Amino acid sequence: MWRLSRRHRCERGAVAVVVAIWMVVALGFAAISIDVGSIYSDKKQLQNGADAAALAIAESCVRGSCVDSADQYAKANKLATGSVATGKVVFPGTDYTDGVVVVQTDTLHQNWFASVLGMATTPISATATAKWGYPSGGAVFPLTFSLCAFWKATGGWSSDGVPHLQQSTVIHIKESACTPPAHNEVPGGFGELQGTACVATVLAGGEIDSDPGNNGPNSCNGFDWSSIINTTVLVPIFKAYEDTGKNGKYQIYGLAAFTITAICLGPKAHEPSTMTECPSDKRIEGNFEQYVSYKGQFDVDPNAPHLGVQTVKLTA
Repeated sequence: MWRLSRRHRCERGAVAVVVAIWMVVALGFAAISIDVGSIYSDKKQLQNGADAAALAIAESCVRGSCVDSADQYAKANKLATGSVATGKVVFPGTDYTDGVVVVQTDTLHQNWFASVLGMATTPISATATAKWGYPSGGAVFPLTFSLCAFWKATGGWSSDGVPHLQQSTVIHIKESACTPPAHNEVPGGFGELQGTACVATVLAGGEIDSDPGNNGPNSCNGFDWSSIINTTVLVPIFKAYEDTGKNGKYQIYGLAAFTITAICLGPKAHEPSTMTECPSDKRIEGNFEQYVSYKGQFDVDPNAPHLGVQTVKLTA
């Protein structure tokens, strides 16, 4: 009886030791998970700072003076106390002619529990890349104007992004006076492009099919034309065309920004209602504009044609 009681006491003691060891291990894993979660949070803040800095520098370059604000944005986006974030441009140094900037942000994370294991801090960093330049392609409004019409309306674009002429213009969809290089439309094409949901995807130097109709492009059926009045949209400018009607193709030169004040593509594609001579004279009225896009849906190429539009986007 004494031996049995003694054995039970020994077993209870062994279980207590195992439980104690297990609790130490479990607490260790819990402590590490807390530190890992905190590191992840700091990493997100660093990434936000790197993204904001890269975009801010790219935007300043678009406006003519590249300003290194990497450290400012790194510190502004670091929320946790006890550590200091820093930011720096790691490419291209002081030469921004390539239209690319890479920003790196760094900090030393102060560990809460891992310091017991001799790891007081953990170095973490984040990197962001932004590009700027002229849009060479992307999703645009499915109408195209000739390079001739663009030139007549603006006189061309200066190197610092200002049109030589700043005036309202009327672009007649059926235009015979604007030659060379082309009239404003594929014969029977009316400057309308194939697309989806009233959007066409184009690329400078590439071709896109014509999509004529009596009320604008077929992809715009049911479109609320009033929604684009006094709105700036990006439109492709073409420099040549081939064939006619639905078999027609436009060769795209580049992208321009146009603020539409009135539009007539047919009886149902007509805004505002006070516009006269519609639909007998299909036309679009408005202004070519200076414009900077931050939406990120356009391809960026510093060497693309400069038609008054620039774009800024994160690429990594």
